[in-house]
Amino acid sequence: MSSHRSIHRIAIVGTGTIGASWDAQYLARGFDVVATDPGPDAEAKVRKYVDDAWGLLEANGLVADGASRDRLSFTANQSDALAKADFVQENAPEREDFKIKLYAELDDATPEDTIIASSSSGIPMSTIQSQCKRPERCVIGHPFNPPHIVPLVEVVGGTKTSPDAIEQAMAFYAAVGKKPILLHKELRGHVANRLQAALYREVTYLIQQGAL
Repeated sequence: MSSHRSIHRIAIVGTGTIGASWDAQYLARGFDVVATDPGPDAEAKVRKYVDDAWGLLEANGLVADGASRDRLSFTANQSDALAKADFVQENAPEREDFKIKLYAELDDATPEDTIIASSSSGIPMSTIQSQCKRPERCVIGHPFNPPHIVPLVEVVGGTKTSPDAIEQAMAFYAAVGKKPILLHKELRGHVANRLQAALYREVTYLIQQGAL
């Protein structure tokens, strides 16, 4: 990748809890957001989530001047959502086979200089990008729930991700008020989740031992 794309329109792929929260985050920062999800009642659910989140965003001073919930659009047609996207945030189910197939589709449907970021909490990007024609622009952008409130984002590339894509993703997340942390090596579960899991195991052990 050789150029930094100006980001105005963001596509959110998958509008479950994490995807809907990302919708609220990006709308609050003043972007045009197009959401796509094949699920029944997905549009109604994501709009309700954004409406419910907006008051908290306003109360915490997280809504930028000019930001509006009216800048959210929805389509069940994934290709239409991606056709003019400047940045993609993917939030699909955590299944390797599904992610690999999905990313090949995202890669084909998205402008070639658009960053495609995955919210995956555990699957390495090297696996996810394995069937992409342009894997160099694919990165992990793993948030913490809910993304519209919690600022931490773990950023890590796969073996085929370009340094430029990682730099762009880091800069973009910082610009929208996140606290991106660059991971220098791929690990299943990334870093924060592995630390949380270790702490959980220790707490469980202490309870079993009667210490708590």
